[in-house]
Amino acid sequence: MNVARQEIRTAVFVIVSLAILVCTLLYLGSPGVFVPMKTYWVFVDNAAGLQPGADVQLAGRRIGQVRRLYSPMPEETRPDKEKKLETLIEVRVQRSAEIYRDVRVSVTQNGLLGEILLDFASGSEEQGIAPPQYTFIGERAPGLNEAVPKVMNELQPAIEAATRTLNTLQKTAESIDRMAGKDGEVDKTVSEFKKFGIQLNELTGPDSSLRHSLANLEKLTGDGGQLDEALENINVLTDSDSALASTLKHTEQFTAKLSSNKDIYATLHNLRLTSTRLNYTLAELGGKFSTIGTNLEQATDTVKHQPWRLIWPTTKKYPEDKLKAATPAPTPVPVVKVSDPPSRKRR
Repeated sequence: MNVARQEIRTAVFVIVSLAILVCTLLYLGSPGVFVPMKTYWVFVDNAAGLQPGADVQLAGRRIGQVRRLYSPMPEETRPDKEKKLETLIEVRVQRSAEIYRDVRVSVTQNGLLGEILLDFASGSEEQGIAPPQYTFIGERAPGLNEAVPKVMNELQPAIEAATRTLNTLQKTAESIDRMAGKDGEVDKTVSEFKKFGIQLNELTGPDSSLRHSLANLEKLTGDGGQLDEALENINVLTDSDSALASTLKHTEQFTAKLSSNKDIYATLHNLRLTSTRLNYTLAELGGKFSTIGTNLEQATDTVKHQPWRLIWPTTKKYPEDKLKAATPAPTPVPVVKVSDPPSRKRR
């Protein structure tokens, strides 16, 4: 009797365990059996990696699962003809889940290596809650395989700019190496600077010409120097009691007396007359000296070419004799009568 009871208890325990296991599997695999569900449709261009039974989330909270995928869909059934919405996803979510009409639906991945799922996020309640059998247009979130090319495309200009910068830096480093290397511009500049320093040291040394020049200049411009003596002499020369001042004073007195002397006009007149007569006399003597020079030239020519004419009477005729006979005698210069100056005329 006790054995029969134990077998009955065991059978009941097994049946209850199987029932619990079936209920658990139904709950997990078919949530619509115990929880009221509703169906939505989602069009996407590419549902790669998304499998039936995948989770459906609402802003990160699990509300259902993917029921089935249809692909490819006829073009006349697609809501947007411009987009290539080739895949239709049937999802079942809890009836209590509030999914708005205006919501972003994306096929994304849970983590870096997680499963592909469907996520409803960023909903706006202005248009209200979507009714069952409502159709959404979804998009595929860029995965790692798509993000890398996009990142590379975004980084390509920066990489090219960095490459150009590195090339420029390399050229700059080569230029600096050439400049700072042996026999470079920097080396030559340092050598020239050393030479300049040596020459400057020699120029400004204790026994340099610059020091001697500065010493001589100090002696010249210092107290008791030659410049000081010259300035003192100029001061003495231009003083009111100096010889220059006395000379100027005497000159002023002499010119005053000369301007007050009335005989100056007669003296100047006589001097003018004397210079006129002297010019006439010099002109007359100049003509005579010219004739004498001509005669001497003719005499030397005769002695040179016809010396016998000094012994025998000459019969040589000169052209100037005819010209002289035809030229009238010079008119004497009239004598200018000197008149007394206005200040010395007799009354």
